[in-house]
Amino acid sequence: MAALGQVLSRHFGLLRLKGPQLLNTLLVNSEPSTFKVIQRGMAGGKARKFFVKPTRYGDLRFLRAARYYFLLTGVPCVIGITCINVFVGPAQLAEIPEGYTPKEFEYHKHPITRFITKYFVNTPQQEYEKMAHYLDIEKEKIGARKAEKTVRRLMRERGDGHWYYYPVASPVDRYEDEELKD
Repeated sequence: MAALGQVLSRHFGLLRLKGPQLLNTLLVNSEPSTFKVIQRGMAGGKARKFFVKPTRYGDLRFLRAARYYFLLTGVPCVIGITCINVFVGPAQLAEIPEGYTPKEFEYHKHPITRFITKYFVNTPQQEYEKMAHYLDIEKEKIGARKAEKTVRRLMRERGDGHWYYYPVASPVDRYEDEELKD
């Protein structure tokens, strides 16, 4: 029995369980060659076990927030769109009066599309002007780069530039020097 205790204590050395408690826990039969590990069935035996599950708090919180914000924005949007479709309705084709030029947003059939086009989308003329302005700015940049390149080339050829700068007496210094001579 003592030899078995030493073998088990060497085997379970990491558990730091040495002595008669280990033997009483691990041995069921009195025979040293055959032994069984006893398992404790907590709170009612093997039928009732406690399984660790991940929490669902974050998932439920996200679903509640998504439902809240969907209802906060979705319900008023659905009510507004329904009212517009019922009371305003799609546009009807009609004759254009003489001398009247229709605006860009008036060509759309649905009132919501007309509203978005009128207040949030630029007309083709505005887009053309923006692109022309952008191209003009790029043309000016190209011209400035070309002029700077020409100036650098000429400065190199003629040997003038900021690296050949020598300080020259200013006119104020010259007048002071002349007054000191008198």
